[in-house]
Amino acid sequence: MRGRSVRKTSLSGGGSEAVRLTRCAGTWLEHEPDPSEQQRIADAARRLREQRRIALELYRDPKALDVFCIELFRSEAFIPLHFSDALIEQIITIVGEPPVVDDDDQEIFSGYLRQAVLAVAVPNTRRTFAAQLRRMLPQYAEAEQWREAIAIDYNAFRTSLGNEVSPFLAQMALAGLADYYDAREEE
Repeated sequence: MRGRSVRKTSLSGGGSEAVRLTRCAGTWLEHEPDPSEQQRIADAARRLREQRRIALELYRDPKALDVFCIELFRSEAFIPLHFSDALIEQIITIVGEPPVVDDDDQEIFSGYLRQAVLAVAVPNTRRTFAAQLRRMLPQYAEAEQWREAIAIDYNAFRTSLGNEVSPFLAQMALAGLADYYDAREEE
């Protein structure tokens, strides 16, 4: 293996792969979780299982849950998880530039966003994003913000498995595109 570059992928989040995919460089999410953080994540997940009534209530209306998730992921807490410039450049190479649309043509942009996410959301990328998202769980569980914690857990599951565009991935891609083009305008 000498001479070959081996990219380290952490299933617990953080590390070089997370830095490559997200905007977490310089934040606590850049580093892999230590045993204390891993314990906090496990404790949060255990406490979350006790909130079954709230979860069932949220799951009753999937469209409302998706809207709630998108609103949650627009908050500043999730900025470090926006798609990185490198990932956005990969999207542009594969899918092309995003279309400029009027309010009447939002479905065209939604289709582009779906295609863009699916172009780069390969299994290892999904696992990295899901692991990074799960690291956010303790702060919401410890504050007993159960709806938010359930939304995070739900999206981490949807992100890591399957071949869909979870609300989390959609919002991180959209925000990453905005970050990318805002930086180019400033230059």
